Amino acid sequence: MSKLDSNDHKLRDEELTTLVQTMGAAAGSRIPLEVTLAALGEEREDRRLAVVAQRLSKELAQGVPIEQALSKLDRHLPQEVRGLLRAGIESGDLAGTFERFADQRLASKRLARRIQAAIAYPLLVMAILIPLALFASLHIIPEIAAIYEEFDLELPVMTEWVLQTAEQVPEMIAGMVIFAIGLPLLWRIVGGRWLFHRVRSAIPVFGRLWMWSAQRDFASILASFIDLRLPLAEAVGYTGDVLLDRNMGSACRRARGRLDAGQTLSASLAQSIHFEQSLVALVAWGERYGLLTEALGIASEVFEERIDQRAKFIQRLLPPLMLIVVGTVMFFTIIGLVVPLVGLLAGLSM
Repeated sequence: MSKLDSNDHKLRDEELTTLVQTMGAAAGSRIPLEVTLAALGEEREDRRLAVVAQRLSKELAQGVPIEQALSKLDRHLPQEVRGLLRAGIESGDLAGTFERFADQRLASKRLARRIQAAIAYPLLVMAILIPLALFASLHIIPEIAAIYEEFDLELPVMTEWVLQTAEQVPEMIAGMVIFAIGLPLLWRIVGGRWLFHRVRSAIPVFGRLWMWSAQRDFASILASFIDLRLPLAEAVGYTGDVLLDRNMGSACRRARGRLDAGQTLSASLAQSIHFEQSLVALVAWGERYGLLTEALGIASEVFEERIDQRAKFIQRLLPPLMLIVVGTVMFFTIIGLVVPLVGLLAGLSM
């Protein structure tokens, strides 16, 4: 079994970016691609990337067409690389295509970091609170409950609620862990990346961030392909291949079918639930005045601004909101546990 066959995982995002930049640099400098890939194959720190580069270099040196060589590495290369190569070959500007794609990846990473920053705070708070809640429910609250039972105290409703909730906390946390582990497995078995993106987009407040990111990537990448003078239907199809959001990718391929049937781009997009009406309206405006590329550029900026504003709103709203929620829960928990103790101490002191 070869080194490559022993590893069935696709290239990671950083490895993919390195490969794309290397191939783009080779295309721009007129250096034979197989020579550049052979040099990349000498990489010692990242063996997976090196093995993929070596295999590609060997295939190209033997005269195998690049698309055929890539198809042999289907398990290791995301389809966006194959779509990107087809677009570059079709446009006759492979270097420009790779350069634009690299810029798009950098922009997408910037947006991804904004989204990650927006959700980092609640995840951090949960990572701190869950172990504390588990420790309190297993070691602290049961000891207090034993004291109440020993003295046969009549407990207030609030205290009963706190004790009953504490008994259920370990089960709830175990359920959350099983859900967090089992859901990705279910996605892989049932729906794969398509189901993952659909569920993620449906998350309240946060889901819009990912939806707008996909809209922004679509508008920006399609504008780049149109600038490369690709036919509109092919540009939409290649955009679907390159997009990381597989739901949007599938929607692009269906839109290309409608374009091939003679519909306009705006009409094709309007028939899909994956494209927002604001995007469709801008595309229709661009078609009407012959400014489609400019309209897509405006759409890209609009969605990027929406992401930025929503991320800032979440970052400003969540800290005080979570502080209120956590403070309220702690207040009622402490009051519920302390009130019977105060009554017990008062009774013992008499």
